[in-house]
Amino acid sequence: MYQPTDTFSMSSEEPLECRRHYREELLQRAWRTAYQVADILYRDFKATDVAVFGSLAGQSRFSKHSDIDILVSGLPSDTYFRAVAETIGFSEEFRIHLARAESCKGHFRRRVLEQAVPIQMTETGLHRRQAFVSERGVTGTMNMDQLIQRISDDRKKMEGAVERIAAALENISDVPARYRRSIELAVARYLYDFYKQLENVFQRIAREVDQEVPTGGEWHKDLLAQMAAPRATRGRVISEETCAELQGLLGVHLAFMSVYADELDYERTLENAERVHQIFPKVSEELEAFIATLKTQEND
Repeated sequence: MYQPTDTFSMSSEEPLECRRHYREELLQRAWRTAYQVADILYRDFKATDVAVFGSLAGQSRFSKHSDIDILVSGLPSDTYFRAVAETIGFSEEFRIHLARAESCKGHFRRRVLEQAVPIQMTETGLHRRQAFVSERGVTGTMNMDQLIQRISDDRKKMEGAVERIAAALENISDVPARYRRSIELAVARYLYDFYKQLENVFQRIAREVDQEVPTGGEWHKDLLAQMAAPRATRGRVISEETCAELQGLLGVHLAFMSVYADELDYERTLENAERVHQIFPKVSEELEAFIATLKTQEND
């Protein structure tokens, strides 16, 4: 007989996934600040290279208490200290830590260059790119093997969410009515997890391959559209047909982040739970094809 567990317990008085939504907004604000500081370093201090390292570069460890660590190259010592004075109080929300590439030594230098996510100044503005080159010729490059592994790991997490959805749907017809809402809420959570892992993949590709991550209030939709469009550096990540199918799941994903438990459309949630089993094999196939193209590029 079905027994309820703490996994399904959640107060209907609290917005769902508000902490995850807060974290996404926090990262967006932090990267926006990093770009603004990079702009100052390039324009006012004539830096040759600027990159983000530390917890913001990895993102998983970044919190409201973290510093924004920025590596700058091409500044003489006196100019560097003026740049520190100019940028240290730039943000009221984040502490800015400015490191001079020419002063980094030994293990710390190697670790910083491995982490660095460069921000390049071009004629069209600031963009993230794949390699950071200091004036001493030390280069940090995007780790293609790491990107491929992370995409593969996220795809496995998506598969796990699909399996949990299937298990929940099997239980839902047999449980007493008083437990049904708990399972419906769990299905909504698993749908959220599925799309979140997929969105993690898309963000990695946008950041490390396209070097352009959508921002603004419509960034979820823009990111999905970006993955269905070919780029100079890659073909489509997903087909237009898959993109259209995923738009319905995106709606559930956004609703789960922004409404209360009692306000969720559970009928629509269960319909999308059934559809995810048809969508996932196609998504998985297209991601495997994209990984194959990355491996081909790596070997060229």
